[in-house]
Amino acid sequence: MKPSLPITTLLAAAACGATRTSPPPIRNIYTFPPNTFIENIAVRSNSHLLLTSMSVPDLYTLNPLLSSPTPSIVHTFPNASGISGIAEVTPDLFAVITAVWDLAATRALPGTLAVWTVSLATNPPTVRFVTSVPESPILNGLTRHPTNSRYLLAADSALGALWRVDLATGGKEIVFQDALLTPTGTVPGTHLGINGLRSDLGGKHVYFTNSARKFLGRVEVDGKGGVKGGVQVLANSKAAGADVVYDDLALDVGRGVVWVASHPSYAVKVMLGGPGVARQEVLNHTVRLLNPTSAAFGRGGRKQERTLYVTNGGEFVGLDLMNEGVVALDLS
Repeated sequence: MKPSLPITTLLAAAACGATRTSPPPIRNIYTFPPNTFIENIAVRSNSHLLLTSMSVPDLYTLNPLLSSPTPSIVHTFPNASGISGIAEVTPDLFAVITAVWDLAATRALPGTLAVWTVSLATNPPTVRFVTSVPESPILNGLTRHPTNSRYLLAADSALGALWRVDLATGGKEIVFQDALLTPTGTVPGTHLGINGLRSDLGGKHVYFTNSARKFLGRVEVDGKGGVKGGVQVLANSKAAGADVVYDDLALDVGRGVVWVASHPSYAVKVMLGGPGVARQEVLNHTVRLLNPTSAAFGRGGRKQERTLYVTNGGEFVGLDLMNEGVVALDLS
């Protein structure tokens, strides 16, 4: 399909006064069959990708180092139509969120949200049910606690809340709820508040996006996931572009950088300089970036660590969702 915008441009937010620079190369890794809405990504220490879809209950694995990689199914989850968030808890132990999803409303059917762990240290993988969360309309982004692997933190995009899940007991509760985490309405474009969620592992902050309120922020958490102080707003998507909508994110705190997968065709590099003063560079690619949903850095070597994998939700062609999958940005 002929793009309606220039195929590749790298634009600096005008408010920041930065100059145009050359974009990093973008490679297609894999395109899924139609109507496989790819939602989130995690990367194993062996470089393999784990991919979730909100339209099928399969957890996929894919080796991006192969010339023609083909995904395989790690596990198909029962009583679910798809998977939202995924996070590594300890080496090769991953947690996922499943539900029966109403994709038009981007909400789980009442009572169907559940949290599971998948251990890839065994063959076949060991899958364990952790808990159900019937009190939540949607758990979206998922991350482990920055310093305590016993706890997961999950973003509730409808209630504007941060949930804590205790992997040892299955206990769950809201540990933080704030107006800055809420959506602004009930229709698409306004109905997702806190969305992407990543921990600064070994640090003390959890970073998140609010899609409806158009910002990237962070909160400091204590040893049990409780929030200390308020929300720090780090960047605003309106400064990156009028149509830029932040989704999920990848952290490179050591370099002071956050990459945000952003709709409809963007990967936004946020260079942290303190609350409210972050500089942004916007990569726009209307062929390779098709409603990006999440991002993660590669693992397993220096070249992989300078590779950013971005998942695409895809684009509608008639009633079918097409061209969903995963691409790679070569940042080195």
